[in-house]
Amino acid sequence: MACINSFSGTSPNFLSSPRHSNTSSCRQRTGKLLKKPCASTFSTSLRLEINENPEGIISGEWPENFSLLSYEDLRAYLESQPSTSSYETQRFSRVSEIMSKPVRTAKLDQTLEEVVYHFEAFSMLPVVDANLRCMGVISKNDQAKAPHGLQTRIGEMMSSPAITLSEDKTVMDAAALMLKRKVHRIPVVNKEQQVIGIITRNDVLQELEALLRM
Repeated sequence: MACINSFSGTSPNFLSSPRHSNTSSCRQRTGKLLKKPCASTFSTSLRLEINENPEGIISGEWPENFSLLSYEDLRAYLESQPSTSSYETQRFSRVSEIMSKPVRTAKLDQTLEEVVYHFEAFSMLPVVDANLRCMGVISKNDQAKAPHGLQTRIGEMMSSPAITLSEDKTVMDAAALMLKRKVHRIPVVNKEQQVIGIITRNDVLQELEALLRM
């Protein structure tokens, strides 16, 4: 079965948590308490976070209260900036333009022993079949659930289906999906669901940094 969680359709709605939307103050991961309402829409939330803690957004410290109601909220905020900025003329990069490639992958019939050394450099590997289609992912954390230790087949322990992005999606799609699913690395697939790259949180943040500093 191919990766049916691919972010390839129209942008979905991402509902904010009631725990966050009703909170009167928000604590950053840095421990700093910000005395401000937790916004009920992403555009308001993003504006407050940029104004009060811009380095936190850019450095990757995504606030716990980040509330993304929809992909369009994020696009609308950026496009609502003054015409003196470059927001309205900025072309959002496609993931295929900024993804990392070639990609280190694992095969369904490989053993954990054959791929474990990759985790010294990568926290996650896409798992592919004989046709290079993405069937799932395996992460460092998955090692703990290997039923046969290092002799466990990757197909037995991978997480499936994988969260993926189609190659024509933008960096804003990637940001939205990462925020929703709380992941830092997403395989990029073509129309045949073959893995052609990886986009990471750092890739996304570098693109957002360029936008926020214009």
